[in-house]
Amino acid sequence: MRTPVSFPERVGGRLCLDFVNTVDPRRAGESRDYLGDYADVLDWFSAVDVELPRSVSWLRRRMRQRPQEAADAFRRAIAMREALFALVNASRLGDPVRRRDLVELNEALADSAGHRFLVPAARGGVQEAWRTGDSLTQVLWPVAIDAWDLLTEPELGQVRACPVDAGGCGWLFLDTSRAGNRRWCDMRTCGNRAKVRAHYVRAAGA
Repeated sequence: MRTPVSFPERVGGRLCLDFVNTVDPRRAGESRDYLGDYADVLDWFSAVDVELPRSVSWLRRRMRQRPQEAADAFRRAIAMREALFALVNASRLGDPVRRRDLVELNEALADSAGHRFLVPAARGGVQEAWRTGDSLTQVLWPVAIDAWDLLTEPELGQVRACPVDAGGCGWLFLDTSRAGNRRWCDMRTCGNRAKVRAHYVRAAGA
């Protein structure tokens, strides 16, 4: 029986950032990838409780019925995750973005076209809903739409990267602190480790 993956805590503040942060840390040669196959991707979406056009149980059945389609969808998911990391990181710094990264995101956005629409809300007004789709890559649609919003809104200026050079994980997160000077993805993890490391360095030099 397959052992479910224990995913890291969501600290990104946006769906697309949490999806990007499924690699820990973002340092070459020592990272753990929490998404090893398409089943892990479905487990992640189930854990974060994101509404998809089809239910996770439906997608699991199709995954078992069409293993090659699931493998292809997994490769697309990882390619878009890495493209998103590069796009958001470059955009927040005002650097040029790579065309191939935009192609990955735009493909997912094009796939989602026509599947997102508005319906009457139970308490009045409207709410967003999905038209069902059969592709296993539909898991990328809500991530791509959220990335579109983030990359084209002023909120992009609040995105920070947990500092790798100071022992952080390299994760991207939304800094909603009042002062706008949050340094770590989470003080309980990277921030605390950095404090302990600094203490040992000071003690060694004393």
